[in-house]
Amino acid sequence: MSEPMITPCTNLTDILIRRHRHVLLEIERLTLPAGSFTGLIGPNGAGKTTFLKLCCGLIQPNRGTVYFENQRISSRPFWRIAHYRRSIGYIPQQAEYNAHLPFTLREVVAMGRRGRKGLTASLDRSDYEITDSWLADMGLYDRRNQTFRSLSGGQQQKALIARAMVGQPRFLLLDEPGSNLDPTWKKQLREILDRLYAAYPLTILLISHELDLIPDSCRRLILLDQGRILTEGSRRQVLRSDLARRLYGDRPDTGREA
Repeated sequence: MSEPMITPCTNLTDILIRRHRHVLLEIERLTLPAGSFTGLIGPNGAGKTTFLKLCCGLIQPNRGTVYFENQRISSRPFWRIAHYRRSIGYIPQQAEYNAHLPFTLREVVAMGRRGRKGLTASLDRSDYEITDSWLADMGLYDRRNQTFRSLSGGQQQKALIARAMVGQPRFLLLDEPGSNLDPTWKKQLREILDRLYAAYPLTILLISHELDLIPDSCRRLILLDQGRILTEGSRRQVLRSDLARRLYGDRPDTGREA
């Protein structure tokens, strides 16, 4: 049987993003294949979050083109690419959430269904069944009626993953998801990402400056610094490169097999 053809999930060509004469991102060419798990690493201020926002159409480049699933999303108004963004699950560092609003955990996770159904559509029984299923998957179902702000940082991060997954995404973007977590929660986060990647047809892009947060299933790494790609390749190649050691010192290898 012949191998299935892997089509690009995201293509970037001749990208330049500049703000006030300062180059935030400059990429000649890069492809994120559908079904891949890619880690984008680099020090703080390297341009990682700018890269992520570019991939999901939140910002437009000063120059260059971005294709998402073979559809050009650069140089298009935001409302014209809303349809494509329904395929994207976005997990931020922490909830962009007003802590003074007493939303329950269930209500916050159910917000992820809005991206698929539209902001004005009412959620029905099936939406809440999907929500409850993901709460159970993350071990949070018994806490569903607690306020979101009453949860620990690790529980909140699990809730944000559930919120992204209820939208049934094909492309999962994570922006420094473990930056405020202790080692125990980081281990759980790695395990969750390994499990999701094995169980669902996802393309995953993980942004992190912490090498110990990268799951074993993430086989490809891109090293970014000062808005430019220094090197890319297999996990082993990048972590053992002189460039990685220059940026991370003598501890770029996480000790797990590539």
